[in-house]
Amino acid sequence: MSNTVASVSGVDMPEDEIDSFLEKTGIGTLSFGTEDGGYAVPMSFGFDRDNQRCLFQFVSDDDSTKEAHLERSNRVTLTVYEWSEVDDWRSVVLRGSLDELPDDELYDAADTFSDYAVPVSLSIFEKKATELDFSWYTLDVRSKSGRWAKPIETDG
Repeated sequence: MSNTVASVSGVDMPEDEIDSFLEKTGIGTLSFGTEDGGYAVPMSFGFDRDNQRCLFQFVSDDDSTKEAHLERSNRVTLTVYEWSEVDDWRSVVLRGSLDELPDDELYDAADTFSDYAVPVSLSIFEKKATELDFSWYTLDVRSKSGRWAKPIETDG
């Protein structure tokens, strides 16, 4: 008697799979929230498995919506997902605080970021690079959860 796949169920991902997925993916949606509402933006990140944190390089100008929301509250959520088909998907949600990195951590942050983040062009800005501000932030993960599609096998 052989097993056949009857359907797919969303199940919790093991922590090592979550970490591997975050290292591999390198891009997600960073969400800021306040009592006035929220703001979500796609962001490239590097996942630092050893320190359980995500590293971001913010590129902004004087009218930065990200920076304005961050000034109100440093609590954020990062959602990372991959969807190929109805029965082939995974998603991870991280919650924590986003803080500017101290100068003595910038070199290591840039190294991790270059290894794992998805490269993004500065062409999304209408200004020259010399007119933009570059700053580094870390998301200290307070909670982490992941789910993925797993086939449910039945005897058939």
